[in-house]
Amino acid sequence: MKTSIAVLTAGAAIASVGVAQLVQKDRQHKQTIDAALSGIQIEWLSRASSDPLEAQFWAPEEIEPEQYQRLLSGKRMLCQLSLRHRIGLVTRRQLTLYTADLMTHASCRDYWERFGSYREAEAESRVERQFTKAMKDAYLRATTLAA
Repeated sequence: MKTSIAVLTAGAAIASVGVAQLVQKDRQHKQTIDAALSGIQIEWLSRASSDPLEAQFWAPEEIEPEQYQRLLSGKRMLCQLSLRHRIGLVTRRQLTLYTADLMTHASCRDYWERFGSYREAEAESRVERQFTKAMKDAYLRATTLAA
């Protein structure tokens, strides 16, 4: 009886290690896809914020292309920080520091003023909500201090 319990225990331990490896591999795969898609977005933001024809093509009707380029430049900085945060390279303390730094730039403040509520509404995961809360708090601090 003791041998069968030992075999069952060893089998359960091996199975749990296998499951943990599968979970880790799945998480890494999702992070790789997220990083690749974010890279594509950041590349487009770089192009659209520096190419007047691209900005003119994509700018909403109520925004001048030059103003849209400024907003996209702010969004690019925000997306770069967001990616670093999502893949775990930014701690909560660093997030507070970095978001405050982003809000020293008018393009980031203007972007958040215009699109921040949309970003908050689309945030689904705990990490995304944490990031948008940090951005909102930094924006409120920056605009309150300026007033």
